Formats: sequence, structure tokens, C-alpha cells
Amino acid sequence: MELDNNQEKNEPSSKKPFLKKYWWMGLILIIIVIVLALAGLGIVNKAGKKQSKKSIPSTMSSPTSIPTVPTTSVSAITSPPSNMEGINTHTEMYGGTGADSDIVTLGPKVGSHSKTTPYSGKRGMEFELKSKAPLLAPIDMTLVGFKNQSSESGIGADGKKYTPMNDIELTFESASPDWPGMTIILYHLYTSPLMQGHYQNSDCDDVEWGAKNNQAEGHLFYPVDDYVVPSKGNAKACKALIGRTVKRGELVGYAGNVGEHSFASFCFKVPDKSKNLTVKQGNQNLHWVQPTSFFYWKSYSPDATFPGGVLAYPFEIDGFQLPTKQRDVNFKYTSKE
Repeated sequence: MELDNNQEKNEPSSKKPFLKKYWWMGLILIIIVIVLALAGLGIVNKAGKKQSKKSIPSTMSSPTSIPTVPTTSVSAITSPPSNMEGINTHTEMYGGTGADSDIVTLGPKVGSHSKTTPYSGKRGMEFELKSKAPLLAPIDMTLVGFKNQSSESGIGADGKKYTPMNDIELTFESASPDWPGMTIILYHLYTSPLMQGHYQNSDCDDVEWGAKNNQAEGHLFYPVDDYVVPSKGNAKACKALIGRTVKRGELVGYAGNVGEHSFASFCFKVPDKSKNLTVKQGNQNLHWVQPTSFFYWKSYSPDATFPGGVLAYPFEIDGFQLPTKQRDVNFKYTSKE
């Protein structure tokens, strides 16, 4: 069937008025679709950003203030005591060497009573004491770490074999406003009342010399680094009272032996704004110092007055003695004591 020419021409023409009349409605519909699509993309983008912020941890560390030696604390880098009466009166107890000058980065490089050259990496000095002599806290301080390296025999820094090799090491953080942020390390101890399980529990006894799995826990310091050890070598058996604060003059341990030589080693790291570039890992604002020439010392007694910054000699002297029960090497602090 053939289409009528008039019909072919008239049908399209009948639609044109409708399109001309309502074209704007289509345009509005298209605009609405575009707006909704863009809005949807915006919501997704914002959600993505929020999710991104939540899932990517910040690498920025909060700034922390670096404590420094207060000007009111006497020391080699501040000022000496105004009155030297009773100060530094027992230098005869000092050992023959101080810290290795190559790692001392604050204050005098050489100890005031050094007689021989210290071995490389030596962190502090010794007080020459009788075997198992009680040791006192030089300032208020908190136990933050320990290491048990004691053995029946061991090799000294000179390469010789010694029997016994007492080497309990304790790390403390200053709790004194005189020395904010300072670290105190004691080593070559026979034992400590702050280690409830040491020599009381067979799992916290002497260890094999040179064993890699020595018992250790907490913050430990070495010549050029420091780090925190969660727990190593069944350290929990030693029941160290980590977090326990001892006051100046209170018992912290007993002097040990390396062969026939009895003594206790004391080391100090003092904070300063300057950088300690010898530190490979750890806090570069802590500096090893020479204990005999950096600090001022005084004999402890309950009635003694200590000028700001003066440390207590860490041993019984000038008539002061601890209670009898604390002079027994088996004495241990209780958790609540």
C-alpha cells in the first residue's frame, strides 16, 4: 500500500508543535540528572576522604619538651655548692677509672680521680666496696628496667676469666625535681631487693655466661643506644618491681664481685637540648657524664640537708646504717611496701 503524499508530509508536521512547546522540560530533566550525578560524586568523594583520613595513621609525632639541668641544681655545667662543707668527702671510695671519654658528651670529659684508662664504651665509674655491701639510692628514682647477666664465672673487659661474675643491672629514671629526665644505671650488683624472684626462684638464678637469652625487661641502656625490652628469657620469674620508686638513701641492691674484686658501678645519662651524636638508636638528648667530676656528693643520713642537685653517696658511711633486716642480702621489698 502506498502512502498518500499528503499523509507523509502531514504526520511529522503534527509532532513539531509538541516538541517546540515542551523542549524546555527535557532540558530541565537533563540538568536535574546532571546535578544529582555531581552531588552523588561529591558525597562519595567526601566519604572517601574521611575514610582515607581514618585508615592512614599520622606520621607526625607530638612535640615533647626536653628537660635540662635546673640552674638551682649544682653540677659541673651549672655552679658549685655555695658551701662545700661535707661535700665530696669520700673520694677514697672511688674506683680507678671513670667513663670512656669518647662517649661522654656533656660536662668534663675526664673523671676527677681517674688513674687508669677505661675500656672502650665504659659508661660510668665504680665505688670500691666490701662484697655484698648495701647500696643506697643517690636520689629519688624509679625502676624502669633490669638485666640479669650474673654467672658462676665470666670473661671481664680485659679478656680474663673471673669467678664469680656478679652482674645484675638496674635502670632507674630520676623522680627528683633536681634532675628531671636523668637516667641512672647500676651494674655488677650481687642482687637487689627490687627483684623479688632473684636467688629466690630457681628460674631467676645465675645464667650461662654469654647466653643470648639473658633475662631482661624494661628500658636498657648501652654505650651508644637504648631501647625497651618487653620481656626476655623468662624475665617474669625475677619479679622485678618495675615502676617502684625508691627515695634517696633507701636500699636498692648489694655490691657484687668480679673475681675477688668487690664493687658497684654507677652510670648517669643527663638530658640536654644538645644532640648526642654518638647515639645510634634511642634518645639523642641524653648524655653520658663523668660521675666523679660532673656531680657533687654527700654522705646520707635521715637528718642531712642536701643542696639542690647534690647526690647521696650510695653506701653506708659516717655512722649511718640501714635497718638490720635490710643488710641481709635475702631481703626483698614486698609489692606494697
